Amino acid sequence: MPLAKPCILFLITTADWGGAQNFVFQTARECRNRGMRVLVAAGDIGELEGRCQIEGIPYRQLKAMKREISPFHDLAALHEIRLLIREIRPTTIHLNSSKMGVIGSFAAHLERVPRVIYRIGGWSFLENIGKLKRAIYLWSERWSAKYKDIIVTVHPGDEKIAKDLGIQPRGRLLTIPNGIDVSSFDCTLMQRDAARKELGVDEKDFVIGSVTNFYPAKNIPWYIESMAPLLHEHENMRLVIIGDGPDRDKVEKVVANCSVNDRVILAGRRANAVSLLPAFDIFVLPSSKEGMPWALLEAMAARLPCIATDVGACRWMLEPDAGIIVPLNDAAALKKAIINLLSDTNRSNSLGSNARKTMETRFLWKAALDKTMELLSTTF
Repeated sequence: MPLAKPCILFLITTADWGGAQNFVFQTARECRNRGMRVLVAAGDIGELEGRCQIEGIPYRQLKAMKREISPFHDLAALHEIRLLIREIRPTTIHLNSSKMGVIGSFAAHLERVPRVIYRIGGWSFLENIGKLKRAIYLWSERWSAKYKDIIVTVHPGDEKIAKDLGIQPRGRLLTIPNGIDVSSFDCTLMQRDAARKELGVDEKDFVIGSVTNFYPAKNIPWYIESMAPLLHEHENMRLVIIGDGPDRDKVEKVVANCSVNDRVILAGRRANAVSLLPAFDIFVLPSSKEGMPWALLEAMAARLPCIATDVGACRWMLEPDAGIIVPLNDAAALKKAIINLLSDTNRSNSLGSNARKTMETRFLWKAALDKTMELLSTTF
């Protein structure tokens, strides 16, 4: 009798497009193409659902699952996930994002799912939050680890943190870095003039760009406040931010208060955000918390000189010569890094070239996918 096909249930907290959603989408598509049964489920409404529908990947919206902590909604989400597990009987559950890591693993435990894999893009207790909240998040990771067979981190620093803090699954703890499919990525990039035209910037403008969701951990209000003096000093400098999210109102207020409405372009969420990267002269990632950011990896692949705060995997990704690392919330260091690149074209070009080489030698999607598929293809 032939063995039954593996059935993989991918669970993620929200469908709002970002690095984790990109990973889920690409991995689910590969599993489907290899003949596995798959289902992707996420809370809220977002781009992940649309992309799955276009590709014919089975998708389910989790109506009770919310990003914010809410005992009522969290219990309802636990029940909703348990019903989904009973319906499709997965052989493996693949959890993505901190909150789903807790609720999803407990649901899998209660329903006796054979195997649970948890992929964490960045530990939530490392965010700039209060001591009580941080303690709760850390306790949740430790408590739920015993319901997970495998925990996958995206860079060695997060793996070490897990070991040091006692976040230990019943099986293995390992690191699989993110990666880019170079050939597919290059085909998506627009010409510089076309990308600039779509974003509404002139060829003479010096464009400092970011691609990010407007969440607190992305630090966008601080970033705009820090950049305002520089924008006032340089008439042709533009700050372009592609993305959107719950902090949109805060961001718009900061733009107005700093009187930089004519210098800051809030481009909104774009399905073709990656294709617009050639419009930028510099890429900046100002986050206060990250795992291994896809946005930074994509900027490196686009040969952009990158500046990133010293959080998560950023230093590991950019050093020694693929970008510039600045201390978190250090406006003076950020300004100095930008001015140096603005005045030194040779260094800017060198960093962009080295970023691409680093991505090609260390962070290819095939390597990440092969290791992930090896985990998902294993049967019990």
